[in-house]
Parts: sequence; C-alpha cells; structure tokens
Amino acid sequence: MDILSFPLASLRGENEWETNPLTAILRRAKLFIAIFRADNPRLIYLIQAFLRRANLSGADLRKANFSKVSLFEAQLIKTNLSQAHFNGATFRRADLTQANLSQAHLKATDFYDTRLIEVNLSKANLIKANLTKAQLNLANFNQANLRHAKLIDAKLVGADFSQACLENVNFGMADLIGANLSRANLSGASFFRANLSEANLKGANLKGVDFRGAELCGANLSGANLSDANLSKADLSGANLSGANLTGAKLIRTQALAANFEEVTLTGSCIEDWNINGETNLNCTTCPYIYLKEHQQDRRPHVGEFAPGEFTQLFQKALETVDLIFRDGVNWKSFAYSLANTQVIHEDVPLSIQSIENKGDGTVLIKVGVTANTDKGKIYDDFWSKYELVQEALEKQYQARIADKNEHINQLFNLVNCLQEQLGNIPKLMAKSTTNQYDFYSPVTSVGNKGAQGNLATENKGCQKNRQDNYVRGS
Repeated sequence: MDILSFPLASLRGENEWETNPLTAILRRAKLFIAIFRADNPRLIYLIQAFLRRANLSGADLRKANFSKVSLFEAQLIKTNLSQAHFNGATFRRADLTQANLSQAHLKATDFYDTRLIEVNLSKANLIKANLTKAQLNLANFNQANLRHAKLIDAKLVGADFSQACLENVNFGMADLIGANLSRANLSGASFFRANLSEANLKGANLKGVDFRGAELCGANLSGANLSDANLSKADLSGANLSGANLTGAKLIRTQALAANFEEVTLTGSCIEDWNINGETNLNCTTCPYIYLKEHQQDRRPHVGEFAPGEFTQLFQKALETVDLIFRDGVNWKSFAYSLANTQVIHEDVPLSIQSIENKGDGTVLIKVGVTANTDKGKIYDDFWSKYELVQEALEKQYQARIADKNEHINQLFNLVNCLQEQLGNIPKLMAKSTTNQYDFYSPVTSVGNKGAQGNLATENKGCQKNRQDNYVRGS
C-alpha cells in the first residue's frame, strides 16, 4: 500500500503499527501509548497528532512532519528524526536519549524537563525553543541556531555548542561544567548564576553577556569578546582570559584569584571591590583608564591616561590590601570592634590600616593591609558581617538612651509643673497673711495686734517729724 491515511484516527492502549508505507498521513490522530514502527517511509505527516506516551524508539522518521504534535512522555530513544519538522511541537518529559535531530526544524518547540542526553542537534533550528530543566549532558549543538531559546536550570555538562548561534539565550542557573562554547555567538545571552567551571569559551562573542554570580573557575575565555559584559560577583578564579576584550565590562566584587589577564583590554571597565591576589596575572594589559565605582564613578587616573605598564604596576602593588568603602561615613566604634574581631578570626594574617581616604559625600575608603595570597574576599565578608551587627546593636543602645532621656525630661517637666502649681498659691497665702497683720479688731494681747501698734507708732512719729521740718523751713 503506497499511502496510509488515518485522519482523526484514535489508537489507544498497547496498539502496535508496523508497516512500510511510502506516505503515512495521521493528521490530528490520537495514538495514546501506541507503538509506531516504520522502516523506511518516504513521507510521514503527523500534524497536530496526539502521541502521549507513544513509543517511537529506534524508528527512522527522517523528514517527517510532526508540526504541533504532542509527544508528552513519549519514548524516542535512538530515533532518527534528522531534518524532521517539529515546529511548535511538545516533548515535555519525553525521552530522546541519543536521538538524531540534526538539521531538524524545532522552532518554538517545548522540551521542558525532557531527557536529551547525548542527543544530536547539530545545525538544528531551535529558535525560541523551551529547554528549561532539560537533561542535555553531552548533547551536540554544533552550529545550531538557538536564538532567544530558554535553557534555564538545564543540565548541559560536556555539551558542545561550538560555532552555535546563542544570541539572547537564557542559561540562567544552568549546569555547563566542561561545556564547549568556543567561537559561539552569545551576544546578549544570560548566564546568571550558571556553572561554567572548566568550560571552553575561547574566541566566543560574549558582548553584553550577563555573568552575574556565575561560576567560571578554570574556564577558558582567551580571545573572547567580553565588552560590556557583566561579571559582577562572578568567580573567575584560575580562569584564562588572555587576549580577551573586557572594554566597559563590570568586574564588581568579582573573584579573580590566580586568573590570567595577560594582554587583556580593560579600557573603561569597572573593578569596584574586585578580588585579585599575587597569582593574578596583569602583565601587558591595555588599560588607558579604569573606574573604581559603578556607573563610571571614581575614574583612575582622574585625568589623562595611564602610561604603558602603569596600571599593572599600580594594581599589583594594591594586591596586598582589602578595600573597605563606607558610603555613609564610618562608625569608628563599630569599625574598631569589627577589625579586632576579624583579626581574631584570621590570627595568622596581620591586619593593618594602610590609608584612610575621604572621597566626599560621606564616602570613606579604608585600605587594610594583608599578606600576600590572603583570601581577601573572606576577610572582607567577615569584617562587614560583624560591622553590620555591631551597627545594629549600637543603634538599639542609642534608641534606648534616647528613650531614657525622654523619660527623664518628662519627669523634670512634671516637677516644674508641680512647682508652678505651688508657686501659684504663694500670692494667696501672702494676701491672707497681710489681712491678719492689720486686723485692728483682734485682741490687744495678740502678736499680730502688737506688731500693728508698733507700725502705727512708727508711722506717726515719722509724720510729726516731717511737719516740724516743714515749719522750720517756712519760718
């Protein structure tokens, strides 16, 4: 039979279809838990078919049309699907271990939580495909197109992405240990908190890539274009960046212990609080100027450019200091306690204050001297964790003192109010006392009357004397 046509067919249960048609058409058919075997079909159309849990393992389905097919939890182990059409199809939780999908059309295909170990996806079209949480260890993506695809939290250990187009791909939190991304185009991609330890990114285009918090220990980034890349809080320890372009890159709080920056271009990059040591290679770096703070703040040199070799000399000397930046001034009690506590924790590392710089706007930079090969990141974290705790404790004490002072002031106000009430009664008491003093109707024997008589006598004598004086002057 040359053509098998099963439009809207429904094959449920342990159904098995074993045939050798030249053309098979199963448009919108339902093959639930069906076993499909076709040994050399010319054309197979399964457009919008429902193949949940179907077993297609080992089948030769080259150039088949599976557009918008649902293969939820289907078995496609070692199935040949090269050049097949799967645009808009769903493979959620399916098993495609060692399947051949080379040159397949997989645009906007859903591979969420799918098993794709050792799958061949070379030269495949995976634009906007969803590979979130997919298991892709040792998968082959050579020269594949994955623009705008999602590989969030995917397992990609040892995967090969060499020469692939990975523009704006989201690799957030993905496991790419030992993966090969050499010469791949990754401009605008995101590796937020991804693990790229020992990965090969040699000669890759990483312009504007987000590497925040990524693990790049021992990674090969030699000759890569990292201009405008964000490597903040990334770990580049032991990584090879020789000959890479990091123009305008962000290396804020980046760990770069024993990293190789030989012949790297660092023009206009930001190295705020980056952590390097004596094994970090800065030889022959090209760096006319650098920024010590984000948003192009604190330029070095302030004017002009570094002379050849001056940047290397300046920052190699600074390797033996931990820079502590206080943006709202320094609480010296907290500083002294935190530094002493850090010294106790790191008793084998003598800590000393090398310099204190006032940067303006309340910002103070304190350089603490350490010995060579010291884990400056650990000292930095230990200091700040204790400093913040002490700050909080001192703030509570300050608030408690203010509360005590307020209570004391309120007590004083209450005392003053009481005194004012008592003083307000004094005029009344004085008025009452005066009335008693001039009471002429009281008994003669009273003390008040005796005083009154004495006062009157004194007043009379004074009046008589005044009259006599006036008379003498008149005569």
